[in-house]
Amino acid sequence: MHFDFERTWRGGQQQLFWLIEGLKNRGHRSFVLCRRGSELSSKLKESGIEHAVLSPLFELDLFAALKASGTIDALRPDIIHLHSAHAHTVGILAAKFSKHKPKVVSSRRVDFRIRSRWKYNSVDRIIAISQGVKSVLLSCGIPEKKISVVHSGVDLSRFEGADGNYLYEEFGIKKGSPVVGMVAALAPHKDHKNFLNAAAAVKKEVSEIVFLLAGDGELRDELEGIALRLGLSGSVIFTGFRKDIPQILSILTVFVMSSYLEGLGTSLIDAEASSLPIVATRVGGIPEVVADGVNGFLVPPGDHAALAGKITELLRNADLRKRFSSAGKIRARDFSKENMADGTEKVYMELV
Repeated sequence: MHFDFERTWRGGQQQLFWLIEGLKNRGHRSFVLCRRGSELSSKLKESGIEHAVLSPLFELDLFAALKASGTIDALRPDIIHLHSAHAHTVGILAAKFSKHKPKVVSSRRVDFRIRSRWKYNSVDRIIAISQGVKSVLLSCGIPEKKISVVHSGVDLSRFEGADGNYLYEEFGIKKGSPVVGMVAALAPHKDHKNFLNAAAAVKKEVSEIVFLLAGDGELRDELEGIALRLGLSGSVIFTGFRKDIPQILSILTVFVMSSYLEGLGTSLIDAEASSLPIVATRVGGIPEVVADGVNGFLVPPGDHAALAGKITELLRNADLRKRFSSAGKIRARDFSKENMADGTEKVYMELV
């Protein structure tokens, strides 16, 4: 039984969807408890996946927890898997209130320090999506025996033969121009400001360059203002939320990830599957995906000069781009959605 109360569709919800698919292929039944009116509930309904809706009003919503406990007693699952921060407290309380006592698993996808050890000490196992996330949990006093690392996965088949030629006309990009891009929600920890400062420096060195930011979020207006002040308004394209990520990646020359916090960064795996050379920050789980000097460059977080320098180096060196691209394509195979489902199933079986 999976708990996820996020309203929007982001990486965690995609991982949950692929996990359910993988578990079904391995003969397991899944049931999802999600938020009424959420993107996840709509997609579950479209796919015919068993689910129920619940809308907790706040983190410590005892009524929601009691209602969820009734669902637990009716279904009698072997495992409860808590996939989102908002589901964590409700799920733990529901498990405590229920007469049936399943094992409780929690996913941890971010690499900032935990605020409540109680929540993580109350579960049977924590699935960290990277060694970087595991290290943070250990530093917060969580026992190592409670932590398993299962990397997030991607659907590698989505990137085979992706054709984004229609995007040149849509975005007004001249074919042959170098395109440097990033795919990420416009959220603080992704540090798009760092990206834009680096872009301004790169533009001075490389003519006719285009910077493409795919994603939407709370900082869009602020970031558009920064781009304008940096003289980038004619060179930066904010695409908003897009469903055609494989096609967008197919027109990029270099992929960038400028985060100062990052649990793993599945968009980096998408980039590798698309045979793109990468420049990323050395934070969280990113070094587990990008090997410095092998399939990309790693730079310190917040250092826009270093970021700009490595982007420029790649743009000027076609042979290096080709070498990084080939190595990244091979590296992406380790992060398939199938491997993610296998790893999660192994954790479940160890508990039951």
